[in-house]
Amino acid sequence: MTQREPQEIVETVAHDSYGSTVVRGSLFTALSQGVMVGCQIGSVIILSRLLTATDFGLIAMIGPVIAFLSMFKEMGLLQAVIQKKTLTYGQLNALFWINIGLSLALTVLLIMMAPLIALFYEEPDLTWLIRIMALNMTITALGAQHFALLNRQMVFGRIAINASVVALCTLSVSILWALVSPTPWALVAGTVAGGVIGTVLVWVWVPWVPSRPAMAPGTADLVGFGAGVTGFKLANFFSRNLDNILIGRVWGSSALGFYDRAYKLLLFPLNRVAQPLSQVMVPVLSRMQDEPHRYAHAFFRVFGMMQLAILPGVAAMTAMADTAVPFLLGAQWADSAPIFAALGIAGLAQPLANPTGWLFVSQGRTTEMAWWGLASAVVTCAAFGWGVQFGVLELAMAYATVTIVKLVPLWLLVTRKGPIRQGSIRKRILPVFCAGLVAYASILFLRDSLPDPALLKLLGGVLLCYAVFAGCLTLSPFGREILIDVKMLLIKAVRKIRQRTTKSVI
Repeated sequence: MTQREPQEIVETVAHDSYGSTVVRGSLFTALSQGVMVGCQIGSVIILSRLLTATDFGLIAMIGPVIAFLSMFKEMGLLQAVIQKKTLTYGQLNALFWINIGLSLALTVLLIMMAPLIALFYEEPDLTWLIRIMALNMTITALGAQHFALLNRQMVFGRIAINASVVALCTLSVSILWALVSPTPWALVAGTVAGGVIGTVLVWVWVPWVPSRPAMAPGTADLVGFGAGVTGFKLANFFSRNLDNILIGRVWGSSALGFYDRAYKLLLFPLNRVAQPLSQVMVPVLSRMQDEPHRYAHAFFRVFGMMQLAILPGVAAMTAMADTAVPFLLGAQWADSAPIFAALGIAGLAQPLANPTGWLFVSQGRTTEMAWWGLASAVVTCAAFGWGVQFGVLELAMAYATVTIVKLVPLWLLVTRKGPIRQGSIRKRILPVFCAGLVAYASILFLRDSLPDPALLKLLGGVLLCYAVFAGCLTLSPFGREILIDVKMLLIKAVRKIRQRTTKSVI
């Protein structure tokens, strides 16, 4: 661990290594996401059998509060560190102490507010659950700038290891606690343990020690950039969390538990894929701002493979929700199946919407992103307010509808300027979305003809969905580009495996 001079420039990767960096970063991300999504699915499947809907409902009530305050803790400063072309260690040090100061203040505030939040939900057990969860905000803040530095320097192997270890630790601690004491404290314990491990690891990875608190020239510009990101996150918070708040308040913890399990089983793994991919693409695209052709090529190459990897699986699971939910969670969660099916429609739009964040941030267009977030939140929250009057399923259906509808204005806005132009919507975005819809409709029509038992039916449906999706991609030039890219990557992977096998034999 070493300190650096305030005026010293933070290192970045070499200019000519971006192509290999994208491929390598995407590979590491895919591997870590395999672990993280596996842990998430394992958490849903195993913990759903050890804990009750009420236990999950209580933790789901805390989630929006933590998420809301965490936005003000980060203030978009992590994205500022990643996006800025030239960054000094003095600026990095100033941002570290800003994060720590905000986190400590918010932690104390949340501890004091805990009884009022418990009173709002009429759940006295929430008080101490919230107070312990509050500590995790300060714990994670200690490693926030170190993690941002890893991301800026594109050390994706270490980022992948960090994410995988945190996921495994969180799941293991939660399961062990639930086996001994099946209470919501199992989920709290796992979350705090994951926060501690993640912070320790990034300090091990990054040999930088903050110096005493001090402002540095240019810090105000970074804070201004972060304000735009925070504005978007603030608006996006309500569209992502108001559903939990309304269901918990109107229908209670048990109903929220069923909704939370359906959401976690489908949409949460999607977000876990999108977030780490953003960690790869934002720093890479930020360095390509002055090279529009390379920028567009790198974006659409990863975008296309992301859709091929995710959309068919989402379509298959959504179409077979009545089979997937009882099989994965147990018969006692069958009431979540219709909710899962409704949220799955929103899941078809998520992989297409999430990459727009890479474009906004890498191009420094955070003010536009904040305004879009505000408009999007107003529409989504109105849908929540309408749907919750009738029930949880109706809320999920309203959410799915507005999520699909918002795709068009979102892509029109993000392609208004920058290297990705509006012609890409017709040539690249629309063919992929239509392929997803056709795959979904095909499985919906054929699901009753698929053979039992449930495992065989699900596997058959997923494989058929990928085949239909790939077939639809062959009908468009961009779709064929995606398939060719995947083919070339597979050929390269096979060659490398053969070379390593030959060397090991020799």
